[in-house]
Amino acid sequence: MFSLGGSELLLIAVIALVLFGPDKIPQMARSVGRLLREFNKYRDIMESTVRAEIYRTDRDEGKDVGDHQAGLDRITQAAKASQDLIAERAAAEEASAEASSSGEKDGPAATPPQPPTLLATDEDEEDGA
Repeated sequence: MFSLGGSELLLIAVIALVLFGPDKIPQMARSVGRLLREFNKYRDIMESTVRAEIYRTDRDEGKDVGDHQAGLDRITQAAKASQDLIAERAAAEEASAEASSSGEKDGPAATPPQPPTLLATDEDEEDGA
């Protein structure tokens, strides 16, 4: 916007000296300093209040994190069950391939048991609340 150089500040100081006199300049400087301290103090108070409100809001919304965590736990369990199922099926296919290559004809290989489905129930939702 605009900037003040050395000559502009010197001109302002001379005008202030002429208008207010040498006795009033120190009092005015103290008043300006006090005003700036008060301004900074109230600005810090407002800033800390706003930060506290933001933190409180985030914390209150964080109650949903437990529900999300329960959902993530269920997803992790389902992923592990899927990995186990894939490993069991791969082992069964290898066993049937070995059996067919060795000439045994016992029929189809037994399918491994299916893991229980992990669906959310009303009890799960009540536990998370």
